[in-house]
Amino acid sequence: MTEYDIPNSIKEIIDEFITTNFKQYTYKRLADRLSIDPNTLVQRINRRLEYFDIVGNKPKIIRLKKDREDICFYRDKNTCQICLKKKDPRELLIRVKDPFLEERDKTNNLDNWDNVITCCQDCKDINLIKRLSNKEKVHPIVSGNYRWEYKEIEIREVYRKQNPYHELYFPDLKVSEMKYEHFHEFNERNGQGWSYIINDNNERCIYFSDILNYFGNQGWELVTMNIDPPEYPEDEWGNRHCFFKRKKDMED
Repeated sequence: MTEYDIPNSIKEIIDEFITTNFKQYTYKRLADRLSIDPNTLVQRINRRLEYFDIVGNKPKIIRLKKDREDICFYRDKNTCQICLKKKDPRELLIRVKDPFLEERDKTNNLDNWDNVITCCQDCKDINLIKRLSNKEKVHPIVSGNYRWEYKEIEIREVYRKQNPYHELYFPDLKVSEMKYEHFHEFNERNGQGWSYIINDNNERCIYFSDILNYFGNQGWELVTMNIDPPEYPEDEWGNRHCFFKRKKDMED
C-alpha cells in the first residue's frame, strides 16, 4: 500500500489538529500544545507551507489546507467513509458531503472538516439515498395534496478522552486527571456518516434532545424511538433509532 508522503514533523502537527477537530491555532498556542519552542514550530511550518494556510497578522492563525487529499486520507486512515473499506490511497479521493455548506463556510472563512470525507472510486458516483431506499422499501402515503415522507436517524452518545495521546505522553497521569469530551451525534442513515450539532457557544451538543429539536425545527415529527443494545461496553446508554415523518406537498 502506498505510504503517506508526509514528513513526521508535519504529521505531529496534523495529529494535534485531528485531536482537536481541526481547531485553528496561533503559533504560540500550537507550540504550547505540542510542547515545543515556537521558533521551531515556525521553521517547520515555513519549510512545508503547502500543508498550511496562514491568515491574519497579529496574531497569525494557522489552519490546515482542506484541499490536501493526503491530509484527509491520513485522518481517515485510508478508509472510504461510505463503504468503510480500507483502500490504497491511489484508489481514494475527497468527497464533499454538503456542497451548499461548503460554499457557506468559504464565504464565512470557516473550516468544516466534517463536511469533507474520504471516498473510494467505487463509491464516488453512488446515489446513496436511492441505495438506502432499495434496501428498505418504504412507500410514502399519499393523502389529498400531500404525502408523508420518512427519515430514520441513529443517535449515539460519545464519551471519550479529549486527547488520546495523554497516556503516551503522560504515562503517570491518573485517570481522574484526564479530560474527557461528552456529546451526542447523529447518523441520517444515508451513507454520509456521523455528524454533530454545534450550539451557540460553538460546542458540541451534549443532550440527544438537542438533536430531536434540530430535526423538529426542520418540520420533522418524531414517530417512534427505539433503543438498541450498546455497541461498546463503555456505551451504557446504547444507540437510539428515531423515525420521523413530515408532510410534503405533491408539487415538490
